[in-house]
Amino acid sequence: MASGGSNAGSLFSRLQQLRKRNGAAAVRSHCREGIPARHGFRRNLPAGAGGDSNRFTRRALAGRRAAYRTECEQAGAMKILMIDKYHFIKGGAERYYFELKRILERHGHEVIPFSMHHPENFPSDWSAHFVSYIEYNGNGALHKVMEAPKVFGRMLYSTEAKAKVEKLVNRVKPDLVHLHMIDHQLSPSILHVFQRHGIPVMQTCHQYKLVCPSYRLLIMRENRICEKCVTGNFYHALLERCHKDSLVASAMVAAESYLHKWMKIYDVIRLFHVPSRFLGDKLLQSGVDAQRVWHQFYTIEMRDFPYSPEFDDYFVYYGRLSEEKGIMTLLQALRNAPISKLMIIGDGPQRPALEQFVAKHDLKNVVFMGNRSAQELVSLVGRAKFVVVPSEWYDNSPLVIYESFSMGKPVIATRMGGMPELIEDGVNGRLFEAKDDQALTVLINDMLRDETRLKAMGRAARQTAEREFDPETHYRKMLVAYQSLLP
Repeated sequence: MASGGSNAGSLFSRLQQLRKRNGAAAVRSHCREGIPARHGFRRNLPAGAGGDSNRFTRRALAGRRAAYRTECEQAGAMKILMIDKYHFIKGGAERYYFELKRILERHGHEVIPFSMHHPENFPSDWSAHFVSYIEYNGNGALHKVMEAPKVFGRMLYSTEAKAKVEKLVNRVKPDLVHLHMIDHQLSPSILHVFQRHGIPVMQTCHQYKLVCPSYRLLIMRENRICEKCVTGNFYHALLERCHKDSLVASAMVAAESYLHKWMKIYDVIRLFHVPSRFLGDKLLQSGVDAQRVWHQFYTIEMRDFPYSPEFDDYFVYYGRLSEEKGIMTLLQALRNAPISKLMIIGDGPQRPALEQFVAKHDLKNVVFMGNRSAQELVSLVGRAKFVVVPSEWYDNSPLVIYESFSMGKPVIATRMGGMPELIEDGVNGRLFEAKDDQALTVLINDMLRDETRLKAMGRAARQTAEREFDPETHYRKMLVAYQSLLP
């Protein structure tokens, strides 16, 4: 390890000794003071002093400062308890969970996962502490709740999760806890453990669960936006049958939200990380203090989505094929668009209806590709002209846009949720009103006609990705957020 000189050479061992005597917080406090003179570093050199030698000295000091920061970071490395109910890539939440875990571990922090046993889980040395497997989807436990009250009890307040995380906390003594998706399979019962131990907690909000019992601010059966529960009147979930179009399921999630509100259990969370300001605004509307809401975009590993400025004669939609994704609006728009192939990559419950529409209207330029491997997906999107994200619900901060921008692909998306925060209309993509197929037709035509502008927008998209989604920048900002929670 580069030490930057004899004074800094013994710094790491001194910081380790400081950690043993006074804990990691003392190391972090010491390092936050900057580059102390007693370790042989000068904060600044007078401008113009020393000529060429000054420039060389500045370079040397810059290297020593970097080495100092590395020593500090590793000696003051944190133990972070990272929690998500799934320990495999189920969706965007888990992709971010694993990406953040990887970044933190690369910087020397110890990340301890806590999750649920699942057949698809990735291996983990900590899986013995995971809670037992249960699934609430389909025809499983959710529809048999009257036969198994304990299942409903676990959803409201899991004593199993609470007991297991208590043992884990006693074993590893984490510096802080970072939550992701915990509802139902884990439940917020675990928050009382962290409160009792005085461990600071933050949560990344991937959906709208804190303000909507059904997660999405959407009545699925009608594909209709609903914000009636945002201010805490959760009985609307029952009246609207918003969860799985079921009175029983809707009553359960309404009761869950009321119980957690009455217990004030989410007050334990010191900081809510929101990937979109839109989601943050919903938290504020629900009564969460502004000081507890912190906006920061997600991050992705851009090397996995390499810049690809060239393109072939097609554009793409990729993702789940379901009504709220707006794919039918996209197909309606294509009836008046010039001949250019649309590749629809992905699968889902709406696929039969979409295929019927394509056949009925003889849209020969539409190709259903089905699910593809990650490598195939990158190859297909990398050669596309642009990507369309026609969502008709409040998409929080869709990773489809992050990935497309990383590959240099402009995005046409709706003015819904957090998407307008990512897309600067006319610069790195285009925006239109949800369900307006005529407006979408105009935008598609414009994009296909002007390849010079299309390439410029692709470059701007890549620049947005480099500026906003860079993993190292994300890490530094996340570290500041973590440190703000520590004593």
